[in-house]
Amino acid sequence: MKRRAFLRASATAAAVGAAGATASADTAAGASSGESTDRIVSSGESTDRIVPSGEYTDEYHDGVHYTRYVPDGGGADRPLVVMLHGCSQEPDEFAYATGMNALAAAEGFSVVYPDQSSFSNSFDCWNWYYDYNTARGSGEGADITSIALHEVDRLGADASRVYVAGFSAGAAMVPNLLVAYPDVYAAGAVHSGLEYDAAETATGATWSMTYGGPDPEAQALDAYEAMVGNDVVGRTPTAVFHGTDDYTVDPVNGYQAAVQAAGTSDYVGDGAADGDVSWSPSETATGSTGGFDWQRERHVDAQGRVAVERWTVDGLGHDWSGGASGATYAEPDAPSATDAIWRFFERW
Repeated sequence: MKRRAFLRASATAAAVGAAGATASADTAAGASSGESTDRIVSSGESTDRIVPSGEYTDEYHDGVHYTRYVPDGGGADRPLVVMLHGCSQEPDEFAYATGMNALAAAEGFSVVYPDQSSFSNSFDCWNWYYDYNTARGSGEGADITSIALHEVDRLGADASRVYVAGFSAGAAMVPNLLVAYPDVYAAGAVHSGLEYDAAETATGATWSMTYGGPDPEAQALDAYEAMVGNDVVGRTPTAVFHGTDDYTVDPVNGYQAAVQAAGTSDYVGDGAADGDVSWSPSETATGSTGGFDWQRERHVDAQGRVAVERWTVDGLGHDWSGGASGATYAEPDAPSATDAIWRFFERW
């Protein structure tokens, strides 16, 4: 049994044993609940499900593994999307679950999927709650961003259109990356995640996942001040997806992520909370997809651009909305988060 397969089996056993007992902090912090599966693409198996066309390859940069999808025609002068998986997921699984490669093939952008090492976290969670991993120039955030910049240079991608999206623990990394590297990422997407700096310890992460993080208005200011401290200030356009039946990361976290992102972008304008970006939704729409009712709220800036877009999907659990049938942590009947996120990114 491969090391990762062994660790996954151990993780499942640990989760079962933890019911009614105290789970380890690293397991709980950002972990996706439920059983995990082996690699979607194993040795000798067809890759058609995750590579509709173009090129999908295993890569390494500074010792960090990731997979890369480049559409037909190459990646020169095209956008780049960084995709961060959740706990107990691998890049192949995440690529299949989200269908991002198929959309990239249709729309002409490249995608990279950084792979969290099981040596850094036994359950393959990004350690989003440790300051070392989220501060500019250090830890996992620096590794992820280094991969993005490496691929921009390698592919000749459009450096002004680099985006980052994540699910669960990967989503919890996204606000931190937008704050630490606003000069790299043009926009981000938080699917079933949390606001900026929602916790600073594994135990605190478990609390925030269950009850919500700190006051998002205070976190908005903290994020801006962190940018000022780094001498790199930029807006944080953010798309947020969350299900009302998410019992792994409480839905309040989706609300907090949206308010924090809007508030931080407002401060970036002139250092004041003066409504340059609306802290409350400026536009609201509702609809139904595949039996799932949804609400979309938009926070608009003074130029009329959508700075924050928040989707709330009734009845959706801790799953990628509109994900592939049979994939881990995916709900195929819900509205497509993949499509909505890309449409949001296109604005920036």
